[in-house]
Amino acid sequence: MKILWIDDEIDLLKPFIYLLQQEGYDVKTATSGEDGVALVHTEVFDLIFLDEIMPGVDGLEVLRKIKNENSQQLVVMITKSEEEDLMKKAYGGWIDDYITKPFSFNQLLSVLNRTLKRRLIIEETMGQEYATQFRSLVEPTNYEEWIEYYKTIVSWDLRLLEFGDRDLKEIQEQRKREADAGFVKFVENEYINFIKGKGPILSNNLFSHAILPILKDGPVHFIIFDSMRLDQYFKLSPYLRDYFDINTQFYYSLLPTATPYSRNGLFAGLLPLEIIQKFPQYWSFEQKGQNRFEKELFAEQLKRHNLRMKFSFYKLSSIQEIERNIMRIANDKMDITIVVINFFDLLLHSIPGRGDMKGILDDERVLLNLLGYWFPLSPIFEIFKKLARIGRRVILTTDHGFIRVRRPTIVYGGRTISPNLRYKYGPALRVDKKTALLLNNPGEIYLPSADPSVRFVIAKEDYYFIYPTKPTEYEKEFKFTFQHGGISMGEMILPYAIMTPR
Repeated sequence: MKILWIDDEIDLLKPFIYLLQQEGYDVKTATSGEDGVALVHTEVFDLIFLDEIMPGVDGLEVLRKIKNENSQQLVVMITKSEEEDLMKKAYGGWIDDYITKPFSFNQLLSVLNRTLKRRLIIEETMGQEYATQFRSLVEPTNYEEWIEYYKTIVSWDLRLLEFGDRDLKEIQEQRKREADAGFVKFVENEYINFIKGKGPILSNNLFSHAILPILKDGPVHFIIFDSMRLDQYFKLSPYLRDYFDINTQFYYSLLPTATPYSRNGLFAGLLPLEIIQKFPQYWSFEQKGQNRFEKELFAEQLKRHNLRMKFSFYKLSSIQEIERNIMRIANDKMDITIVVINFFDLLLHSIPGRGDMKGILDDERVLLNLLGYWFPLSPIFEIFKKLARIGRRVILTTDHGFIRVRRPTIVYGGRTISPNLRYKYGPALRVDKKTALLLNNPGEIYLPSADPSVRFVIAKEDYYFIYPTKPTEYEKEFKFTFQHGGISMGEMILPYAIMTPR
């Protein structure tokens, strides 16, 4: 069994290394974080001991680099302090265990055995537990059962982040694809009933069903994370539970699962076609600025509910904007404080060393590990902590999720097709109906169109649209990228959390 020990004072640890070798462990050493990361790139280790404080690159930065390379790598941090802030940062960055200096050899063996054996025991029993749970599940028949089924899938995704062998993870991926295929058929059959009110809460009635009843008891901060998927919400919610009691509910995004439709519908309290019929000045068919009237649409919704409430509206697209507005948001005294945060893009662009992100994100599970490291250190989390301290209630939700696309499907039409990868509209569109929902009359599901010749196509499962010209180039460019706008559980089934300060 191979161990790597990274410590700038490795000479002082030679007695421990010798005793580990006597116990049968193969121990390699590195005297700097840079050398340790270089070894991890070239060799496989069962466990890494990592010193917290080193000159140059410190232990937490080395931890991040190691886990970005291999999120399953076991790492034990060696620290001089059990300071709460350090431990929070370390565990947020995927540390598996820690040991405090000074320590004895027996303590070292204890943490080593505990870490290795814990993983072995869990992995041995996990396969049987997985098979037992899914053997008892049947394919859902209504929207509530689909929510529960998706929650089960997501919970296993999170468990398999840390444990489970490659075969089990491949079985899980296949199960998710099969579940999405069933979910798509369900949505195709039931979506018209949904928009007639015979189904789940949709984007357009989230305010009236979820937020309006809570407003009767006093002010609320309403926070929307753009493009947050359920597994991401489950990953960050433990941090929020330290400050809030959380009641998590669920709703479905409108189709297409994209901001011009789902988020405009949320703020307007109307279906997209109803928005353009009632407020044509607030709808744009141009690709840019399709959500620039959210504040106006929300004001109109308040009028329809005869609510004379004051609200403020923040739309934050960068970490700098968030940092500048933390105190303003926390001290806002309006009846409703709305905060829209460009969550997914900030996650991707706020991580140091993001130049190699495309390679890192080849595995979706790594994206969740990155979130676990980034969120508790971000100014977004600071907003929640400050709101909890002043006793402000919060409703947290998202406008839609996303999916990692894998299969291309060719769409045919004229030159005026919209550019989106998971949904398109334009005249005379044609597509394989096995891969996409084709709407010859978009108005049937309350989608607006510029003229009667316009059709909509909405991608199913993990398909994405490419053009018949240069299809190989389009496929190569967009395959395995994160997209939204289509029909899948990840894009449609969304959480909203009612959060009361502790």
